Amino acid sequence: MTTVHTQGIFSHEVSVCNCPGSNPSDWYLDLLRQRLFPASISKPKTAFTFDVLDHFLIDAFECKTSAMSFYQELKRFTDNAFPERVPVFDRYRELMRVSWLWRDLKHRKWFGFGHDTEQDPGDGGLALFCPACPQPGLNLPADWKVQYDRQYVVDGNFTAQHMKMNKPELDVALSDGKGYMVSEVPYQSHLQQSLDSKERSTCSNHRAINAANINKSNLQSTGIGAIACAHHGCFVPHSVVDFQKGER
Repeated sequence: MTTVHTQGIFSHEVSVCNCPGSNPSDWYLDLLRQRLFPASISKPKTAFTFDVLDHFLIDAFECKTSAMSFYQELKRFTDNAFPERVPVFDRYRELMRVSWLWRDLKHRKWFGFGHDTEQDPGDGGLALFCPACPQPGLNLPADWKVQYDRQYVVDGNFTAQHMKMNKPELDVALSDGKGYMVSEVPYQSHLQQSLDSKERSTCSNHRAINAANINKSNLQSTGIGAIACAHHGCFVPHSVVDFQKGER
């Protein structure tokens, strides 16, 4: 079995437990008990330690390290002189898949859904709203409608573009609509029913609106829009959308 750890990539001989009462088909559970995350459920041949997955999660968040760069780093730890001679198969694809699952499991655990398989997080259930803003039932009295009110701001970014995937059917959402992004199917249905009105700018030196309305067929989204609280700038859960064309 190939084991990926923070100190490198290694190959080990692993035997399946054949003790009386054990189920060989569930031996991936034995790997999890040893803090090893299998790359597959049926006869896994690759496992990632919990430490390396946590390390990649923080490294990608703080240092913006890509999965390819992180995997090349692990190969350097294994053999700094000749990383291309690391005597194991390439596990970059497995790292992408397992880190994706790991991130989703961590989010569900942090928000209290890790040990409850019956309760669904719901829309925006895996995102935090501004703790200082008025929230009924949390930090407001019974007559809060007379004393308090929420104020929001809406803004967009037309440079956050996303190209179309060659195989979009392989992009399976694990928590669609559970965080800050809206649910994909209702949002696409809303776009099909909405009218596309083009806004033209009369200012010759300000081309933001005109450039946003340019049709870019190679892009899945031309930008991103979000809603945040006006006082503290915190994003509102289940309110961030992808622009399909300009501000549409």
